[in-house]
Amino acid sequence: DKVFSGPQPGEKLPALPLTGVYDDQAGKEFDPVADADGKPLLVVFVHKITRPGLGMSRGLTAYVESLKDKDANAAIAWLADDKGEAEQFLLRARKSLNVKVPIGISIDGGEGPGVYGLNRNVELTVLVANKGKVVANFALVQPSMSDGVKVAGEIAKAVGEEPPTMEQLQEIAYPGMKARMMQRQRQSRGDARPRGDSAPKRERVKKEGNQDGDE
Repeated sequence: DKVFSGPQPGEKLPALPLTGVYDDQAGKEFDPVADADGKPLLVVFVHKITRPGLGMSRGLTAYVESLKDKDANAAIAWLADDKGEAEQFLLRARKSLNVKVPIGISIDGGEGPGVYGLNRNVELTVLVANKGKVVANFALVQPSMSDGVKVAGEIAKAVGEEPPTMEQLQEIAYPGMKARMMQRQRQSRGDARPRGDSAPKRERVKKEGNQDGDE
């Protein structure tokens, strides 16, 4: 059965009061919906914390950051029953989260704003809005990067861009991951040797010996 969470496509995106956590926004209330002023907006509601969900959130928000010249906006709304505990977690995890867009804790607790009708049984609720209305809604019980590609496609559509591929979105979410994986593969095959040293020493010695008539 389809899972529902949050306003559906075509519905107006309500105000979203959040308490900032980092830098100039720390301890201050802000509203990413008002700040977007009708421009394309991605809002990720974090109901539960998992590595796949946070990885997807990082990739999507970083993708939106790359579209700033297209007036794209993004924010993460953290839902928690204990605001103080959530704030401490976000401060400790700031480096590992590595999110560049505004993160705020909902002032309405773990349920989020009542007018949004969020479902706390999902892991993430992801909304894409344009001109003040929702254009896409994703209620994700087990987020994956394939879901992220679908979300990114809706963002790209809102700003008139070509959607990113799975590989491009993964590289945005995990910079340098592809290069690190290739390096590990080379090491596992045993060919992580300096360039120009294509033959093992023992093999070279054998070849040199054969040239002298040795077996």
